[in-house]
Amino acid sequence: MRLVVIGGGEHARVVIEAARSRPDLWEVSGFLDLQSNSETERRLGVPRLGSDQEGRELSAGGNVVFVLGLAALDSRDARVKLTNAYDSEGARWATIVHASAWVSPSVDVGEGVFVSAGALVNSGARIERHAVINTGAIIEHDVVIEEFSQVSPGAVIGGGARVGRNAYVGLGARIRDHVEIGEGAVVGMGAVVVASVPKEVVVVGHPARKQESGRR
Repeated sequence: MRLVVIGGGEHARVVIEAARSRPDLWEVSGFLDLQSNSETERRLGVPRLGSDQEGRELSAGGNVVFVLGLAALDSRDARVKLTNAYDSEGARWATIVHASAWVSPSVDVGEGVFVSAGALVNSGARIERHAVINTGAIIEHDVVIEEFSQVSPGAVIGGGARVGRNAYVGLGARIRDHVEIGEGAVVGMGAVVVASVPKEVVVVGHPARKQESGRR
């Protein structure tokens, strides 16, 4: 299946190489971005196909599938807006799982999900549409990762926990089993979460506590 990546930066290169780890499933046609990215083109030999206009034309043609190629704390709103725009054009979405990742056969995986190299998703978990499970992350049994949420490299989420819509779990964070991370919440890098986190709250530290106003 022909695959087009939306975005051409650092994370897009990770997505492209993950797709290429499954040549039986994906043929990467190129990427879409507002501007060229010579590093992506040079390193991976993947062409820039254009930007939004070209993306709409590809959507209308119906002979390609798309995946988001941007993932970072400051990309959360853009990811949602781009998805809505492409959905309005009838885009079809790929679910990309790196060949070295383990996703249990009992996991419910939504459209547009990306699971990176070395990630582990255990029995009965649910990964909703356009979520990102990044390199080496561990998603234990019966966890729910709601749509658009991002789990950064090396993070561990204990069994039965829930990560709300468009939340962000930072590098190496640890989330205790059966707690809930609210919609739009942010768990800082290396934080250890032992209690549920309310909607839109930023927590940091060990154990994790609400970040003081004015600090990042």
